[in-house]
Amino acid sequence: MNKNVIALGAENKNTFSVISDGKIYVSGPVGSLTELDNYRSFGDSTEAYMKKNGMVPDHIACDMHPDYLSTSLAEDICRRNKGSVLVKVQHHHAHIVSCMEDNGIDEEVIGISFDGTGYGSDGASWGGEFMLCTRKAFSREYHLKYVPVPGGDLAAKETWRTGLAYLYQAYGKNYRIEAASVIKNIEKYKIDIVEKMIDGSVNCPRSSSMGRLFDAVSFITGICSQARFEGESAMLLENAIYRKTEGSYGYGIDKGGIDMSPAIIGIMNDVKSGMDKGTIAAKFHNTIGEMVFRVSVLISEKRPARKVLISGGCFQNKYLVAYLENRFAPSGLELFKHKKYSTTDLGVSIGQAVIAANM
Repeated sequence: MNKNVIALGAENKNTFSVISDGKIYVSGPVGSLTELDNYRSFGDSTEAYMKKNGMVPDHIACDMHPDYLSTSLAEDICRRNKGSVLVKVQHHHAHIVSCMEDNGIDEEVIGISFDGTGYGSDGASWGGEFMLCTRKAFSREYHLKYVPVPGGDLAAKETWRTGLAYLYQAYGKNYRIEAASVIKNIEKYKIDIVEKMIDGSVNCPRSSSMGRLFDAVSFITGICSQARFEGESAMLLENAIYRKTEGSYGYGIDKGGIDMSPAIIGIMNDVKSGMDKGTIAAKFHNTIGEMVFRVSVLISEKRPARKVLISGGCFQNKYLVAYLENRFAPSGLELFKHKKYSTTDLGVSIGQAVIAANM
């Protein structure tokens, strides 16, 4: 990594990272760049660092998302530094390469990145991704089946929106009957509007996000229908687990897509039978753990990769990570998680910088 690189990270949680003389520097954390003070502070900090160190970057790395403020800032820096090359990096590739750097891994790996959202190469919102990754490139091997997210970013707080979308995907028009006990507290006009949005593909971005799946299950189980902050519904779902269970739900794998409708139907059946929320939450987490293991094995059967790396905000979930560590231990596949770098978007700039340095 002999190039001088500065990478500007993501949007909601952020850092910038610099590679110079083969060494990596990571800035302190900054909150959402959509807040003016944070944006100004972030821009001033990057400029001050480059000026203080007399740095003229060979490459300036940023997220692929065209509307991220960090992307526009990177484009601006590139315009002012003639000869610098702008490198736009896919969000989840950056997550995995950050974990590769964290663990000193150079070979091709199976990368699993689960989070709330990240701009995909196809323009959709990604976040439930299984990839083969190197420090230069990636291929998307499997992902959660796309689900429409009514209202886009609004659904991250109003979890009932994604809950309805998953129920609709699982049951079709019959979801109002099958899930009557779950949706009874949502005003009918809101359900009508969301259903029309889904049917007409109006403000319903396609998402493969694991974070949105956690939101949906949190709503269906009655644990959280309205989140106060990012990730609250997933935290509450994990915290609802009070005892271990061996149970899990079904899912389907077809042509690269992972269909969670069987799990949604299984969860709904347990809700209707009166099963306690903690057991349902544990069974759901077990399902995700089993699915991760099975898909990793499928990928390893096609390629010689034996190292499995996990990164993304969903892997702050201690129950899920512990489940995976136990599941992978006797398998012949090695599981790696972050050591010193963050598994959240605070680590994205590190992956961006390493990818750009290897171009």
